Amino acid sequence: MSMVQQAIEVSAPLHTVYEQLATLENYPRFMQGVEQVTPVGDDQTHWIMDLDGNRHEFDATITERSLDERVAWASTDEPRLAETLTLRPIGATRTQIVAQLEADVTRLLPSDRHGSETLQRRLKSDLNTFKSLCESGKLGTTTNRANNQQVSGRSSTIFGSGVYGEPGPVAPRAGRHTTHPAADWAASGVGAGTAPMGWQALPAKHSTGDETINEEERGNA
Repeated sequence: MSMVQQAIEVSAPLHTVYEQLATLENYPRFMQGVEQVTPVGDDQTHWIMDLDGNRHEFDATITERSLDERVAWASTDEPRLAETLTLRPIGATRTQIVAQLEADVTRLLPSDRHGSETLQRRLKSDLNTFKSLCESGKLGTTTNRANNQQVSGRSSTIFGSGVYGEPGPVAPRAGRHTTHPAADWAASGVGAGTAPMGWQALPAKHSTGDETINEEERGNA
């Protein structure tokens, strides 16, 4: 499995960003290769993806939905794919998203010799697309459950469950500070420090805005 991480700042209030990310039906609008996400039950969805001509259908479950703080989901069968999205308010009208992705690139992109690097680029592009759609008000929400219900606080992936490391402090949290375990990733690797996908792990990266910082550089800073 491979793991990647990217961060971005969005010019929108925290709750607006949370609602749009908690509505998984929005994902085909900004996540490359996702053709359709259909709710099939409480916290259950059916996904159809086409990545470079490789078509995949799978079911996924929401493993965590903490109001205005975190959304996490993971496939329940092959291919292994999972993502954790952690939100941090930056003032009243800006929000930072830290996206951690894991994937089994050997299944998702079997002909791509640099699958992890490809997923890293795609994750960054997906966040940029989400930012544009969110800031322009072009994403809708159908999140009664996102507004009123929380799936309890410990994320688990298709690769196991337990307490995982909190994403690095890319930006200070405004107001209260609540620590929640973040999803660990073992599915396919999407790049640096990502969430669920099965690949060779690359050095984790943390980013502020659109810039990424290598963990080794953080240690030397």
